[in-house]
Amino acid sequence: MSKTFKIIGFLFLLFSLVNCTNDKEEDEITSKPDEEVPSNPDPDQDQDENETPEEEPELELLTIIDPSLEKQSFPDWDHEGTVNNSTGESNVNSGDRAAKVTSEGDQLSQVIRVTPGVEYQLSLYVKGGLTLFVKLSDESEVISSVTTDEYSKSSVRFTSSDSLVTIGGRFYAQEGRFDDFAIEEYKEGEVPDADQKPTDVIPSLVQWKVTLPVDADGNDNRYVTDPELRNRNPLEIKDGDLVDYEWFPYFHAENNEVLFKGHCAGTTTRGSYYPRCELRQRVGGGDNYWSVQQYQYLKTVLRVTHLPVVKPEVSMVQIHGPQDEPLRVQYSESTRSSTPWGLHIVYNENFKERTNIEYKMGDRLEVEVIVDKGDITVNIRNLENGQRYNKTYTSVDQTGYFKVGCYTQSTKFLSQVKPEYDQDEPNDAYAEVAVQSIELKETY
Repeated sequence: MSKTFKIIGFLFLLFSLVNCTNDKEEDEITSKPDEEVPSNPDPDQDQDENETPEEEPELELLTIIDPSLEKQSFPDWDHEGTVNNSTGESNVNSGDRAAKVTSEGDQLSQVIRVTPGVEYQLSLYVKGGLTLFVKLSDESEVISSVTTDEYSKSSVRFTSSDSLVTIGGRFYAQEGRFDDFAIEEYKEGEVPDADQKPTDVIPSLVQWKVTLPVDADGNDNRYVTDPELRNRNPLEIKDGDLVDYEWFPYFHAENNEVLFKGHCAGTTTRGSYYPRCELRQRVGGGDNYWSVQQYQYLKTVLRVTHLPVVKPEVSMVQIHGPQDEPLRVQYSESTRSSTPWGLHIVYNENFKERTNIEYKMGDRLEVEVIVDKGDITVNIRNLENGQRYNKTYTSVDQTGYFKVGCYTQSTKFLSQVKPEYDQDEPNDAYAEVAVQSIELKETY
């Protein structure tokens, strides 16, 4: 074979070997499984400006998930402490399950969406001890604490400045069960579905008379502009006429409490520009006075549930004398000063003293007043946090009588009767006090 042919053969062999290698490498590459290529492999590179992060779905308005607590272990609710399922016909209000709490700190809660500025009523059914709550912010909460032997309806009313609130139930005082949450917009004038009357809750109301913020025809000061021309003829119901009596929404029973509501356009008494829905003690069965030298005793459990807008203040307990007021127990959320007055007393008409009790609307207060030998002793206890206050002083009046309920410390005429205020209360602004019990002893 010639030298030329040897060279051509060698080149052909070399070309074949190279071609086989390339085919093998291509086979290996194409046989690899497809790999997902990152849409943004460069971590420093911005995402496409048309892409938006996925948003959380918005909560539906007034929607409570699993309101009847029928799901095992309540997966749609936030838990604190230990909350168990309760079953059995006597342990539920409806359906097959309810929730049970047994010790301090046990709680179920859920965030729901509301419309800011709208007043709502949240309710549920309770057996045993429970606190129904609506948390409006870290510092603000509306509550209703009850104990009941059988399932009964508990409710709270609230208005939120935010679109999200937290609702729930927590342990109170004793083992409790709860079932069937519900929420609706509150419409004034709707009569509650309960048949309970004020004298069913506090039979001793027949020892009092109630002064209402309307006259006998239901008129108030809604259309009056001059405070000196105001309606000063409030309706009064007394003694035996109070049996089974109510006038919704000013004086009625709900959830084992008697509610007293005084709206700022309400009818007033002759001696005050402030409206009231309030009990007046009937000393010896009449509009009489007892002596501060003799033993007199009052104990009541109550809570403040609402305040006016411009001057958010209400008086819940009083001693009224012929000339002065020896005592008023009041609550204020005023922000007109750097130190809001909070829970305080006004004694001997002109002296004001703030208590050391931390109080928020909805907390139950036990107020005890003892009169004897010319002295007045005031004992106040916040039943939610246990804090106490007491004071003893000499009365400026020698006679008096007790008052309990809602004496609203504001009025639609506010700017005219209190020059330091440049704004009037809306007609429908109001104070409200819920009274759970009254114990009265008198020497006449």
